[in-house]
Amino acid sequence: MESSQKFDSLAQLDLTNNIYQYWPSAVCEENTTASVWHRDPLDLSSNRLIAGVSSPELMVFTPEESNGIGIVVFPGGSYQRLSIDNEGRDIGNTFTKFGYTVFVATYRMPGEGHSYGSETSLADAQRAVRWVRVNREKWNIEQVGILGFSAGGHLAGQLATRFNTTVYDALDNTDTLSAKPDFCGLIYPVVTMDTEFGHKGSAIELLGSDITEETLQRYSIEKCVHAKMAPCFLVHSSDDDSVPVENSIVLWQALRSQQVPVEMHLFNEGGHGFGITKVKDKPAHQWPTLFHKWVSYILKI
Repeated sequence: MESSQKFDSLAQLDLTNNIYQYWPSAVCEENTTASVWHRDPLDLSSNRLIAGVSSPELMVFTPEESNGIGIVVFPGGSYQRLSIDNEGRDIGNTFTKFGYTVFVATYRMPGEGHSYGSETSLADAQRAVRWVRVNREKWNIEQVGILGFSAGGHLAGQLATRFNTTVYDALDNTDTLSAKPDFCGLIYPVVTMDTEFGHKGSAIELLGSDITEETLQRYSIEKCVHAKMAPCFLVHSSDDDSVPVENSIVLWQALRSQQVPVEMHLFNEGGHGFGITKVKDKPAHQWPTLFHKWVSYILKI
């Protein structure tokens, strides 16, 4: 049984003391429906879901010794909610051990009536990367990559392919910086809007009922791949019955066709939404180490 409560900021969830809004306050729209769901009413500190975000934030996890690399993390949740512990807090706590500074992002949903419409989440993703870049000296960061899960993986894929697309008017000096990530990790990502393999829930939130060939092309990541993208890392499990493994496979094929450096790991077991702790006794548990080794190799650290 799930229970929920209203909330205004990630600071209320005791995830980290370092919480930052990455938009000017005037941009954030009033929304009184922001809530956090507790999947287990007897455990109010793990496996939580956030919905109704109107003031996007970054929670920052800092390592004892920085390797000079920041990672902006986009949790998943079907573009309806955010898995803030499983695909947020747990990721931050894990990757700081490798030396990364981790920025877990909350972002607004495309189907909730925000001013940027279906581009709302992408606007937030672009702004988040730019905000990290403009503040890089604070955390001794030289390079910034992204990591997305499920629908957050689709958002990371949008950012990887459409980092130069203007989806909001520049507000300040932050928006003069590039939103292009230096590397991109997509973990069991929603990729295609194709009805055969696409994730229906995410497609409904992005496309609504007014589906056109243009919007199908725009939001199918494999259709937007180009040679100027950053290197990509893909992880999926073959037994994923929510977002079929074919999502990663078609993206791998598209990246290969454009000669974008790509590494893919397909695990036999894991299902969907496994994060890190849910596969602690399975081979898929090793994906963070594989990702770290890959980043170390491509960035030559």
